[in-house]
Parts: sequence; structure tokens; C-alpha cells
Amino acid sequence: MPTPMALRLPLLAIGASLAATLVAQVPAPAPTPPPTVTVRTSVSHVDPKTGKSDSMVAPSISTASGSEARVSVAGKPDPKDPKGQPQGGMELVISPTVQPDGMVSISLRVVINNKPDVVDPKDAKRERKRESKSHDGTLTFFSVLSQDGLFSIQDSKGGRRWYKLGALVDGWTLESYDKEKEMLVVAQGATHQELHLYKSSIEASASELNTVVTVRPGEVAKIPGVGGLEVTVSATVSATPVAR
Repeated sequence: MPTPMALRLPLLAIGASLAATLVAQVPAPAPTPPPTVTVRTSVSHVDPKTGKSDSMVAPSISTASGSEARVSVAGKPDPKDPKGQPQGGMELVISPTVQPDGMVSISLRVVINNKPDVVDPKDAKRERKRESKSHDGTLTFFSVLSQDGLFSIQDSKGGRRWYKLGALVDGWTLESYDKEKEMLVVAQGATHQELHLYKSSIEASASELNTVVTVRPGEVAKIPGVGGLEVTVSATVSATPVAR
């Protein structure tokens, strides 16, 4: 006849098996969704045509922490445009991240697009004619795109192309560029020559700011840029996930 202890052992084994089965059937808790960050941004900049300050306010952007959001804002209507087309606009790319200490780091990219001027075909023809007469058989430094590191050089045969520093043109190496003096230095062996900008450097049709700023929720931060560009940004954090 089995002893009470012998009967108890199988019962304990069955109980442990049932407990393990029940634990296995309990689903794992769902991961906590990232908090929602709402970013408010306004931008002031100087119009290169009028020299006057202008401002644009972007709509509030709500996105999950660690995600990227983009928005485009049209500029004010151009009073000189018969169709009332906007005077440029603003492109905004924002990526906020909530830090463990509760602060919010915001990766921010702002691009101000200015409406390009319409070029009169007659003026363009006169300019081309004037430039062709200026050719004297030597290298001519016509224009520069500083942001891209490109230099428009006319060679001794009258051909014009964009080059980068280090390029070789008619035996001359583009060695360095002084932005303040608008002067390009070219070298041929031990001989150096300074090429001054023939015409005003091309100003980019957009003002751009790329930065990362860390703010306390509810705090307003002002970020200065170049050319009168200034960005004001603030953020609030909510535990409610962004609706998909």
C-alpha cells in the first residue's frame, strides 16, 4: 500500500505542471509607447530684397519621441504678383527626443526659401554679351557657391565650368578661397595667382539653419542664425501616444 508521501509527490508534480502552463498562457505586457512631444516654432528672418524683418509661425507639430516630422509654411502673398503667389516659404524638419531627465532634445532644420526674381531676357542677353567681351585669354573667377564649395571658372579658351578646390584648370590648381576678400588663389608650381571675384558671389536663394537644442518642457528657446535668421522653439510632453 502506497504511503501518504508517495501519493503526495505525483500531486505536487501535477500542480507544478499546471502552474507552469498558466504562467506560459499569461501574455507579456505591451511595451510602453513613447511619449508625444508637441513642438511650437516661429522663425524671423531678414528679406534679402527689402532688408526688412519678416516672421513666419509654423503650426504646432505633435510627434512621438524619437520620430521625425516635416511641415511646409507658405510665405505672405506677393503684392506685386498678379496671381498673389507667396513670397517664398519655409520648410521645417523636427525630431524631438525626451531624455531620461525629462528634458527634450530637438533636432531642428529650418530652410527659408525666397521667391526668385524674374530675369528679363533682354538684360540676360546684355549680361552674356558683356561677359564675353571681358574674356582676355586668362582664367576668370566668375562666381562662387560657398555652401557647396563650387567655383565658376572661365578657362583660357572661354569655356566656363564649376570646379572644386584641388581641381586643375589650364595647368593651374585651385588652392584656396578667402571668403571675406572674395578671392581665389590658384597655383602652378611655385607660382601663385590671386583671382578676384568678377561679379558678386551668388547668394543662396534660401537661408538655412541646422541645430540641436535641449529645452525644459514649456521653456522657450531662441536660436540665432546668420543673416538675421532667428528661430524660437518650445516643447511640451504628453504620455498620450500620437494617433495613427
